[in-house]
Amino acid sequence: MLTLAVAAGYSQNKKAEKEAAALAMFEKAKAAIEAKDFVIVPDSYETSNGTLENNNDDANFLSSEGEFLYLQGAIICGNSYTNRATATSVEQKLDKKGNYSVVMQITGTQIQAKVEIFLRKGGNYAEVIVTPSRGTVRRFSGEVTLRSESKYYKRPNVV
Repeated sequence: MLTLAVAAGYSQNKKAEKEAAALAMFEKAKAAIEAKDFVIVPDSYETSNGTLENNNDDANFLSSEGEFLYLQGAIICGNSYTNRATATSVEQKLDKKGNYSVVMQITGTQIQAKVEIFLRKGGNYAEVIVTPSRGTVRRFSGEVTLRSESKYYKRPNVV
């Protein structure tokens, strides 16, 4: 009987540890977004015909570097440039369940779009929708990481 109680206690501790770690990842990702110092390299994206594909190219990314937002790769913005944009409006919300969302209107020389980032409470995995004023809506998802901790390739052709 004692072994059963110890095993039950152990599994509850494991679950609590996992939940605490996931919450810490969520808070870190949220803080990185709020500090405008993050990168999202998609691990999957939606193609034009609606199927999900995996991304293995770290040259596809969305990053925030202070006042500038960078979108690079056809998966992210539909062109081959490193698009530098500024946010003309930013709206952040925390819903009743603790999920975090950010909606930005961005403007750059090659792109004008609405960027929506959804971060579910309990992790650092975000779903992103980029709705350009011209062109196709882009949907992708990936981990939100601090720029200093992320592996991504930013091309020199910034526009």
